[in-house]
Amino acid sequence: MLEDDGFIMVGRAMLRLPSTFLVRFERAGAESWGPTIYAFRFGSEVVRIGKTEGVLKIRMKQWERDVSRALDGDFHKGGANPWETFEWRKRLTEHGYADFLACEGLSLEVVRTEERDLIRRYNPPLCNDSLCGRSREPWARGVPDVAAAKAHWLRLNKKG
Repeated sequence: MLEDDGFIMVGRAMLRLPSTFLVRFERAGAESWGPTIYAFRFGSEVVRIGKTEGVLKIRMKQWERDVSRALDGDFHKGGANPWETFEWRKRLTEHGYADFLACEGLSLEVVRTEERDLIRRYNPPLCNDSLCGRSREPWARGVPDVAAAKAHWLRLNKKG
């Protein structure tokens, strides 16, 4: 369980239809934490683990922007990929929100090494570096080609 690994509930991630991904802080002061490892969880399933070497609030603003753009079909190299975006929308629609947790007071060195260990241990499906993430085709882990990403997004949405 994430709490056993030092994580604290700091907020929630939500979806405001049709295409706005929101991360809301509910723990006072957590916005200024950094460096930090963060995680998103639906019930007991950890779906994403990441890190920021800077301030947590700034990283979450970037997440909001990247995922919201992708939900609107606006893909960019380095941004959220179609497969992950589709999964975020599906899971947030089904569950209403994701728990948003983070570890406070970590050093930069700890953040860099601990993130990998946690990803190995939890195998979160929305992490491209997890075992299940690496099992997806390369085009389902990133946006190497924006036109192909947009075409894949359209295919995913026709099925869903």
